[in-house]
Amino acid sequence: GFGDRYPRIHLDIRNELEPFDLVQAKADIAFFFGQGTWPGATCIELFSEEVVPVCSPQLAASHPFDSAQALTEHRLLQCVSRPEAWHEWFLGLGLHSQNSYHGPRFDTFYLCIRAAIAGCGIALIPRYLVAEELSEGKLVVAWDHPVPSNGRHFIAHAEHAAEVPKIRAFVQWIRERVAEGD
Repeated sequence: GFGDRYPRIHLDIRNELEPFDLVQAKADIAFFFGQGTWPGATCIELFSEEVVPVCSPQLAASHPFDSAQALTEHRLLQCVSRPEAWHEWFLGLGLHSQNSYHGPRFDTFYLCIRAAIAGCGIALIPRYLVAEELSEGKLVVAWDHPVPSNGRHFIAHAEHAAEVPKIRAFVQWIRERVAEGD
């Protein structure tokens, strides 16, 4: 929808897994998950999230989970960007697991989701990222105890760029999408 509303603004989209200097980078806008601080940048909070453990329906059917602790008997898929996720999820239930840091590590949630669909184990994923897979039955919630993440999603731009028309337009458009729940 952004291109329809602003056809003269060109977007180049990249995915960066490592932190970078937004002021020196060849980027006008950055989306990130964290605590809302970025040196030299204005950070605008967009939304929070909750994480849920998901797995393939076949894995859930072949090994019914009768407790949250039962999840520890399976491969826990890890996302590199959230190394504490499983540990925090178990703590949120008052449990401690020796296996919360064990399991294959994936660079992105997308890879974790694909591995869970393939039956490789249980992934702890922000619910909004697996809503489609859950509604289509490609994944199921292994234990229904969502836990809020310890961060939030933000959009950031260099402090000096707040009044640049294309940046102002894009930030406003994103805020509208978030408010509408898109």
